[in-house]
Amino acid sequence: MVLGKPQTDPTLEWFLSHCHIHKYPSKSTLIHQGEKAETLYYIVKGSVAVLIKDEEGKEMILSYLNQGDFIGELGLFEEGQERSAWVRAKTACEVAEISYKKFRQLIQVNPDILMRLSSQMARRLQVTSEKVGNLAFLDVTGRIAQTLLNLAKQPDAMTHPDGMQIKITRQEIGQIVGCSRETVGRILKMLEDQI
Repeated sequence: MVLGKPQTDPTLEWFLSHCHIHKYPSKSTLIHQGEKAETLYYIVKGSVAVLIKDEEGKEMILSYLNQGDFIGELGLFEEGQERSAWVRAKTACEVAEISYKKFRQLIQVNPDILMRLSSQMARRLQVTSEKVGNLAFLDVTGRIAQTLLNLAKQPDAMTHPDGMQIKITRQEIGQIVGCSRETVGRILKMLEDQI
């Protein structure tokens, strides 16, 4: 089975051999907030945005996930749970999907895959704690600056003679830090003028 780029990890290859692979075009929705959680996802290729919406449809981006990341793991640990967020393809994606029931059977045979999932969950909890701290202790300028630094470390950031280049709109930055795109524009201009 050929997926994205060649895999050399036997545990991962074994896990992927038990999954169904689906392709999603850019901007398509993989997970709808509120739907019943029954499936675990693994990003083979591409990147996604995890977001929440309020009653008026206003969105906040919680995180970006990339190749090698699991999605939809919370429902694995508590049956009958609903999805707590939307997941939308940021780029064209190849995603491995497996039912929670089948995943539970697999971890009985090879618990290493559960350790990988647990390790990712621990890292995400750490990132979430940092984000809550930023929301509580940084003003909007600090949150935007910190977000840009974090995005520059993402796999899809590109090296540029002046530093790192990231593809993101002002609206997306606003959805990450909790402000309007106009505010983002003013702050980016101010930061640029300081350089």
